[in-house]
Amino acid sequence: MAAEEGTPSRRKPSRRQPPSVVARAAVSAALEQGFERVTVEMICSRADISRSTFFNHFQSRDAAIIGKPLTVPGPEVTHPIFSRHAEDLVRGLLELQVPSLAHRTADADVLRDRTRLITEQPAAMSQYSSGLIGVQNSLSDAVEGWLRANPQHARLPGDPRTEAVLAVTSGYAALYAASQWWSIPLRDLPEPLAACLSAADALRSVVGVNDASRQESVPCIPVPEATDSGRAPGLRERKRRDTENRIELAAVRGALERGFEAVTVDEICEEAVISRSTFFNYFPSRNAAIVGRPMNVLPPDAAYDVLSKHGRDTPAGTFALICASLESTDPEVATLRAELAGKQPAARDAGTTTLVDACAQFMTTVRDWLAANPQYSSIDGDPAYEASLAANAAYAAISVMEAGWLGAAANVQASAKDFTAAMADLRTILSSPAV
Repeated sequence: MAAEEGTPSRRKPSRRQPPSVVARAAVSAALEQGFERVTVEMICSRADISRSTFFNHFQSRDAAIIGKPLTVPGPEVTHPIFSRHAEDLVRGLLELQVPSLAHRTADADVLRDRTRLITEQPAAMSQYSSGLIGVQNSLSDAVEGWLRANPQHARLPGDPRTEAVLAVTSGYAALYAASQWWSIPLRDLPEPLAACLSAADALRSVVGVNDASRQESVPCIPVPEATDSGRAPGLRERKRRDTENRIELAAVRGALERGFEAVTVDEICEEAVISRSTFFNYFPSRNAAIVGRPMNVLPPDAAYDVLSKHGRDTPAGTFALICASLESTDPEVATLRAELAGKQPAARDAGTTTLVDACAQFMTTVRDWLAANPQYSSIDGDPAYEASLAANAAYAAISVMEAGWLGAAANVQASAKDFTAAMADLRTILSSPAV
């Protein structure tokens, strides 16, 4: 509050600090105190600045901790770039993004600590994933707008949204691999754009562009095995399942009726006839009850078995592994979640976030499997590089499937064929233009 007229202010004058100092203070506070507990006041105290100085540098607490969101320029900037690369939109997207990303990348210490924070704290990962999805949506809007204005250049005539999403997610796959899972600032690469374009070429090999054997490669989703004993679950287990199912049904129905962003934990508890403490004994957050809990990859032996069934088609193997890692879900809940994702973009994005959050786990598993089975590699070099490209290719295909990830999870066996069709579209996007 401002001091009264004539009364001297007791506030200590704030020092001027560069944004890097403020970011370092924000990330260190999140690592020490936990992402959700950090406040703007806490960051200001550590950086020795005022609130007004903080907001001169960052528009929000999350931007200081996770990083400023990438802004997408308007058609006057994007359309000329896309037109110059009408036959290779992925290259156009990289030429649009790489210079600005290389220029704005945080210093190495901040980036390292942000990577650690995102890896170690689920709340930070969820916020990061949500921001990334938002940027990808904005870029997809830009590409879709250009395709609608220039339909003669469409690779998927009549479906500009699918083409836009596949191009954008392919671009991010290249960015992610070139920067080694965001752990290396783009500005530290000798030639950032060249590195990203090389990653895009490697992506073409990983997904099997010009490989006819991949066109009919349908992921083999393992069927969950029955319990060894064959005995019915005990009373305690039945009660646990019943409570969990009531919570999920109340959450998803509430989101369908009132809107994903409107439904509250208290409303879910009232509908499911439980207390708040019971709710949080079952689910870590409101979103988890609506769109599903965070995912965990299968143990190595089981995961490697799934991947080996697909050989060099690592994107299909990754998709099968993701589906096989799903927890058992009540069929009605799964169906309602798919319906919700189809009707409400916010719910679809939240469901996609659960997939992005788990992406590092799946990449690590694919990397270790490739290291142990080099005969399945599609490209030479670091298995982590190929694992990154394969996982992001699978993510790209899932992104354009009906109702996205929640739709795929509702019926994984049926989704396998949809995934194959989406991968065929991805290969079309990445293929060389016809001469």
